[in-house]
Amino acid sequence: MITGASRGIGQELVRQFARSGARVVFCARRPGPLQSLEEELKREQCDVMGLALNVTEPGDVAHLVDTALVRYGRIDVLINNVGVAGPTKAIEDTSVTEWNDTLAGNLTSTFLCLQAVVPGMRANRKGSVINIGSATGKRPLAHRIGYATAKMGMIGLTRTAAEELGPHNIRVNCICPGAVAGERLDEIMKGQADQRGITVDQFKQAIQGLSPLKSLVGAEDVAGLALFLASDLSHHMTGQDINVTAGLVMY
Repeated sequence: MITGASRGIGQELVRQFARSGARVVFCARRPGPLQSLEEELKREQCDVMGLALNVTEPGDVAHLVDTALVRYGRIDVLINNVGVAGPTKAIEDTSVTEWNDTLAGNLTSTFLCLQAVVPGMRANRKGSVINIGSATGKRPLAHRIGYATAKMGMIGLTRTAAEELGPHNIRVNCICPGAVAGERLDEIMKGQADQRGITVDQFKQAIQGLSPLKSLVGAEDVAGLALFLASDLSHHMTGQDINVTAGLVMY
């Protein structure tokens, strides 16, 4: 089960898991991209289903999980990829509504989906939960107070859930990507460039220059690590926050 699958990392996660033979239920709020992705993968004979819903709403999460269980009988892997970029603003200019919306989109959604799949995984005595965090939760950017707070909170959620659910053979890990090339990063870079009074290209070059590999991250890098964490190859890994940042973050 993969959330936040309308673009970028989410779509790449769905593609790689489906093409590896997994049966995938995925969701996002926008139906158009979901339908296109579902049709694309069904042409390749993949067993997938996309649902348009909002995982910050408990009722929608219940519908998502119930639909997956009716169709497939169990949920072995949950990937909490849904995320809200939130505003790029100074602390004093960030409204309470913007703060709450950013935490809900990134952190509350993760909690609700985790909470909904735990009973089934506990009954099956097996499960892998993969939370998609961010390097921004470890090495924050100025003017990103809500997003950075939410992503650091996701690491705390990951470690706490790993401790609690480990005795039931449920593993919980967090992937922390760096700047991932794509539409969402373009939006964030524009906000950051505007705050600094520079061009988007200048900001992009500066970000790339910070990492030892001097590059952005690809969505396929994140999806490849998620495949490993979902598999039995990582059966003794839990409670970890793993960076995919081209070396930008090393802790």
